[in-house]
Amino acid sequence: MINGLQYFGRKLLYPVFFVVMFVASFGLVSCNKVQAQIQIPAYNDWAWFKDTYWIVPESGIYSIAHNPSNPSQFNVLRGQTVFHLTDYFNGYFTGAVVVKLTQNLVPSCQYVLGQVTPQGAVYLTMFNANDGTITNEPIGNMVLVNNEWTMVNTMTGPTNNGGSVSHWAYMVLSKPGDATWDNLPFAHESIPEFMSSCPPGPMINF
Repeated sequence: MINGLQYFGRKLLYPVFFVVMFVASFGLVSCNKVQAQIQIPAYNDWAWFKDTYWIVPESGIYSIAHNPSNPSQFNVLRGQTVFHLTDYFNGYFTGAVVVKLTQNLVPSCQYVLGQVTPQGAVYLTMFNANDGTITNEPIGNMVLVNNEWTMVNTMTGPTNNGGSVSHWAYMVLSKPGDATWDNLPFAHESIPEFMSSCPPGPMINF
């Protein structure tokens, strides 16, 4: 009788053992699939951003400043902004930003951390290059104009007197040999001269 029970018990255990092994194997395969899905390589659609210069063309040099001492006063300013994008990884990019407003051309030195999606949406965070505080957070889109990429950014940022400056522009690429490389709209300086008052852009660390 005992032998019969042992034999019957073994017959029951065999399928259970195989089911357990199958579940364990399936779980291992599933885990491997999850790991394979997680280990997706970085996307490089916009990797060409690295070491590029973006400027404000003549049509975009105008911005609007709000006067805090007179809430109904909005004044037109002119200026130039140059981005030197120094690094890129997986849709993130960093760089140096120099802004010069009014005829005094006093430079504002900033760093930028940007994000660009596969669809071309752009999100920027600007940091004061001296103390690291966030100065503004522009948003934009990559837009093809005449088969050339432009970065259409909009922003409103605070000013030292408690007011604000609002600006948008189709920022365009500039490189050595271009007319704008040697003579920036409004600033009438070369890009190297324009950028020389501020520190170089940061890199992305691993």
